[in-house]
Amino acid sequence: MIFTERYENTLIQILRITIATIFVWFGLLKVFGYNPVFELIYHSMVPFLADGTGLVVLGLIETAIGLILLSNRLLLFTHIILLGHLLGTFSTFVFGWDIVFNPYFPVLSLGGEFVVKNMTLSIAGLVVLVHESRRRKQKDASSPRTSS
Repeated sequence: MIFTERYENTLIQILRITIATIFVWFGLLKVFGYNPVFELIYHSMVPFLADGTGLVVLGLIETAIGLILLSNRLLLFTHIILLGHLLGTFSTFVFGWDIVFNPYFPVLSLGGEFVVKNMTLSIAGLVVLVHESRRRKQKDASSPRTSS
């Protein structure tokens, strides 16, 4: 059991670093004006984030998600912004149906595959955060308490 927990913790940490790297990378691309997913963002519930200042803001949010995941701090805040990112990503299925499915449902376009991948990244990020919260609670519960 101890080996399994150690192995699980190591894999979760690798997953956390991998997800963080992707968010920082994709975010910085947007900050510097590169947006290969313009159509997807434009056909989401937040089309104003597809270019200009909105794109920079989206890039900064994604970069912040990555950096906070790397720091392994502010777990609740990170949960909230990851859920917001997931909601924005998922909204493409509602507002950009014809962009996600091509030529028709259930055939995903390249953009549709990107959206599904982003949803997976966001959910994986939430799994990492839940794991870390649980690990910290277990650590706190097992540490001896001192009284003043």
